[in-house]
Amino acid sequence: MRREVISGIGIVLLAAGCAVAGTATPTKKNVVMTVNGTPITQTEIDMAAGGLAQQMGQRGQKVGKDQLLKMATREVVDETLLVQEATKQGFKPETAAVDQRMQQLVKRAGSRQKLDSMLAASGLTYDQYRKAMLDSSVVQQFIRTKIAPTAKVTEADAKAFYDKNPQFFKHPAQVRARHILFTVKPNATPAEKKAAKAKAIAARQRALKGEDFAKLAKELSQGPSAKNGGDLGYFSKNQMVKPFADAAFALKPGQISDVVETRFGYHVIKVEDRRPAGKRSFDEVKGNIEGFLQQQKVQKAVRTYVDGLRAKAKIVNLQPKPATAPAVTKAGSQSPKK
Repeated sequence: MRREVISGIGIVLLAAGCAVAGTATPTKKNVVMTVNGTPITQTEIDMAAGGLAQQMGQRGQKVGKDQLLKMATREVVDETLLVQEATKQGFKPETAAVDQRMQQLVKRAGSRQKLDSMLAASGLTYDQYRKAMLDSSVVQQFIRTKIAPTAKVTEADAKAFYDKNPQFFKHPAQVRARHILFTVKPNATPAEKKAAKAKAIAARQRALKGEDFAKLAKELSQGPSAKNGGDLGYFSKNQMVKPFADAAFALKPGQISDVVETRFGYHVIKVEDRRPAGKRSFDEVKGNIEGFLQQQKVQKAVRTYVDGLRAKAKIVNLQPKPATAPAVTKAGSQSPKK
């Protein structure tokens, strides 16, 4: 189904770039089906198909146009059924939270007019998008309260997954390092590059004389890790640009590198720890596994619940059936009427 389960218990109906049930303005000409009386438009289905095509393309998957439309139609119907059921059971939209989110979108877009233009490019209006968000908030509450509690994951479940899938938990050799970075713009002049390198040399000298490296990084570094004392955590060699990785992996814990130049600028690196290639322990990954399995179980439970709603729903297809083609003989001529 076209939804993203958040932390194993939430659900978001996608709106920008793909359809959300009930967002398209129904017109008699545009309505192609009804779900318990709620109109579904061709616009919604087409937009859902576009969203699906984009998602599948990112995963390297391809399906034919007819199959894509079938999948999109099912999604729009399923989402409509969930909104209907959640509303029926008394769940209310989180209006204040949605309006706050809409204001954040306006701010991010730069103005209400710019947001309207962005939404229009996806075939939506501001009010339609807001309605989709309100419906989403209702369904999130419904799944969190009514469905997610039935999808339990035990430590034994997580351990079984860990034991059956060792390939997921292997890691290459890693180091944990801090760095102090003096940035250099791509179009920097030789004088600017020389000045940045001089700062890096001075910072290295202070570290070699015994000043606390983390404090120096907080004081001097121009990189995003400065607030964390330059801490980059554990990383493997292929996770960093080559000059940086080569320098870091050449150091022993406690050692400080020479000044290292990369496309980002000049670095001074201190390695805190090293760990050889191996397999993460169960305790290290238990929380991640439980979250993954919880998400899978919730998705399956939602699918089962929606299938039950479908079985009781009145779904009416308003599209005319295609005319039956006349039978053709082997010779290619039409069969005579009997």
